[in-house]
Amino acid sequence: MIHDAQVQLDTTAIMAYMIMAGIVGFLMDRVVLVLEGMLLRWKR
Repeated sequence: MIHDAQVQLDTTAIMAYMIMAGIVGFLMDRVVLVLEGMLLRWKR
């Protein structure tokens, strides 16, 4: 999808994909931190 937007020079779509990738990465980081806190309580 992002490759098609790059080929067609669709800047709006490229920016939207970049923002979505950032949000997904941020959410994945938060989920891992919560799981780490739950599973590794002894580490505190």
